[in-house]
Amino acid sequence: MSPMPPRRQQPHPLSQQLLLAAVVAAAAALLLAMPLGARAVSITVPIRPPQLPSVPTVRLQVPPGGPPSTSPSTVDISVEPVELTLSLGRAAGNFTNTSLSFTTPRYLSSRAGSPNKLQPPALILDAVCDSFGVRLTNNLPFQGVSTCPFYPGQNAEAPQFENGPHDLEWTNLHTHGLKVDPGAVSLNNICEPGQPTAGFPPGTNTSLNAYYCSPNVSSSQLCEVFGDNVLANARPLASAPVTPYSRPGVAPGGATLSYTYPLGALVPGMGWYHPHTHGSVGIQTPTAGAPLIVPESWLSGGVTSLYEPADTTTVSECARLLGVLSAQPLESSTILQVNGLWFRKRADGTPDDDSLPFLGAAPGGTQVSPLLYDVLPNGTAVPNYARWEILNTMTMKWLDLTIQQVLPDGSLRPADCGFWLLGRDGVPLPKVPRRLASQPAGTSAFTSDLILGPANRADVLVKCNTPGTYVLASGAGPFHTNYTCKGVPGGEASWLATSRHGHACTAVHCELFGDVPPATSGLPRSANNLYGGLELTAAVLAVVQVGRRGANPLAQADFDNEVCRSRLELFPYLDYPTPAVPQCFSFMNQQGGGFCSINSQLFPTATAYVEQGTQQVWELHDTTFHPFHLHETPVRLVSLPPCATSVTNNWAKEDWMDSIHLPVCQNGCIWADQGSGGGQCGSSVERCDTVEVQWLATMFNMPAPRGSSDLCAARGAAAAATNATCTTRYSVFHCHILPHEDEGCIWPVKWYCPGDAPTDPALLNAQCPTNYPDCGSPGAARPDKTVRRSLLGRKM
Repeated sequence: MSPMPPRRQQPHPLSQQLLLAAVVAAAAALLLAMPLGARAVSITVPIRPPQLPSVPTVRLQVPPGGPPSTSPSTVDISVEPVELTLSLGRAAGNFTNTSLSFTTPRYLSSRAGSPNKLQPPALILDAVCDSFGVRLTNNLPFQGVSTCPFYPGQNAEAPQFENGPHDLEWTNLHTHGLKVDPGAVSLNNICEPGQPTAGFPPGTNTSLNAYYCSPNVSSSQLCEVFGDNVLANARPLASAPVTPYSRPGVAPGGATLSYTYPLGALVPGMGWYHPHTHGSVGIQTPTAGAPLIVPESWLSGGVTSLYEPADTTTVSECARLLGVLSAQPLESSTILQVNGLWFRKRADGTPDDDSLPFLGAAPGGTQVSPLLYDVLPNGTAVPNYARWEILNTMTMKWLDLTIQQVLPDGSLRPADCGFWLLGRDGVPLPKVPRRLASQPAGTSAFTSDLILGPANRADVLVKCNTPGTYVLASGAGPFHTNYTCKGVPGGEASWLATSRHGHACTAVHCELFGDVPPATSGLPRSANNLYGGLELTAAVLAVVQVGRRGANPLAQADFDNEVCRSRLELFPYLDYPTPAVPQCFSFMNQQGGGFCSINSQLFPTATAYVEQGTQQVWELHDTTFHPFHLHETPVRLVSLPPCATSVTNNWAKEDWMDSIHLPVCQNGCIWADQGSGGGQCGSSVERCDTVEVQWLATMFNMPAPRGSSDLCAARGAAAAATNATCTTRYSVFHCHILPHEDEGCIWPVKWYCPGDAPTDPALLNAQCPTNYPDCGSPGAARPDKTVRRSLLGRKM
């Protein structure tokens, strides 16, 4: 392998998205080092399967009409290695069959799914106003190459948290789409020996050094975890024979995190779950993630309890819409989970720097990676397998989805189809539906397209008026990556006159999946652009067959916009106390290396402080480059930049999201190549995509806000139990390009109790910097990301 090029921002595998008729999930792959002699289950995944793969489901339910369950409905899920072979098959044409094999983690449940499939089950949470449980067992192979010879927190050279890819076989669980207690009461919330909830039998003497470094120590610990705790960890499977500790209901194996999620009255919607151990998030999530569904059926009146006519003139049309939704409830709608893989080289043959988290590199200096190699105690390494790269297979881009007809010459023509948006990221729009329409500057017609960034989901209705065979494509719509300054509103000359470098975002994570890069870039197209032996100008995500119904069918009439109003006041979203607490957070390039930081700080050197029970209004900068994601709650859009709303209605004020990414701003923002000022000492922090969001900070010891308890009573259940007194909680917010999160583009959020504010008032109101720190100032030094990885070759 060629020497590694200088590293810049690492991209994230695109996370899950959903459509109401469909969930679109994109992810990237990881190469997991396997111990010598170990074998994983083998799965072959065609780039284009002959039919839409089914998504297995597990329904977590409690009997209505009684008090909260003392023993919640629980699903057992294991994380285990699987050998994945990707095959182009007939899509490549010319009787070729390009393929790539590697080892990666996957979720497997005994209650649903197949040992020969990659897709984990969708969890349907019919346990609202009660609790559900997930027991997650880590059966990934133990490899003590990332934390040894120092374990986290041993001394100043081994901090509790290390930024950058590491601990690639440690894991835990995070949920999107739930307003749920974060559970963690400390940043040092890792389940390990020596802590009260370590999970080992009383009297067990296991040192932290052995726990992290020795494969002979039993991994069969059981850690009880409350809420959406991402600060707990599960140790990988021990490789040597050990006597497992007996735990009721838990099979012997790796460490088990037993999560209990107390649920209040949640709005129906689609979320998802994925791993979230800092350092291994971007490596594990691509092939380990699945839908999480709060069903409409939990409401006593079903969908009719969620919507009502927007006004007296829309009664009939609202009733027609509710008839369609009642016939296709969210929990039984079609789920599309689109997986993408990212392996590509530059024109000169060197690995693209954004591929490095997944491809790894040969050992040497501080750049040791266990992804492709087993690192031996003497510092040498042996490759795990022969590898060769497939075409530019996506892992971390945004989607601009349209339905297209493929013509015989391979050109695309928009089909007579449209998208009607019902909700994003698990929360309905304030008024539904919204016929999606975009008309960027310089185009002559509106296009019905759906834009999804990393981790987004979208509830949609889809309608085609003409029978035929079409494709669901990304890259054929009105928006494209700004590879060059051409096509930018104002023209190329205007752009060059105002931009210091002539163009904006060309990083992998803000490219549009399926878009065709210019020939001068030397970048190949995605394998998904291959279709019927042709190479299209867009990526094909699914084949859509529209059949004729009856001899002379007539298409149903289009829905008017906003015929129904969503009754969000019944749920804990809109009951805001006053006054609002303003804070500001800016995604920025970390000085000296291009890594993403927040307000010029990397994890965990700064903290966002939030008083439980307050209304928070946050100003966000640079969400074009870095999708913003806040754990535990969605946020409501208060204001958006003109470049995000003047050319499309994919977003609007008062919409709710839990991951905010505005790629259309790439067609109008004036930025340097590096984004946000480039991270140079003393340089200004440039921005043009300011977003303002509003959200309610939950009081975790209080009953649900007004309205919610009535919904639980209508279900015949009491509200979920809460703690008697307020307790400080910790969660996080971060860039949802997950390798950026691993690199430190994440901040802790301390949810403190009323009357327990920090002594420094400046901490309560974070402000975005206008400049990067001057050279030589304490903030100008880039934190060392390689403390432990530089020592991997030393003997224990």
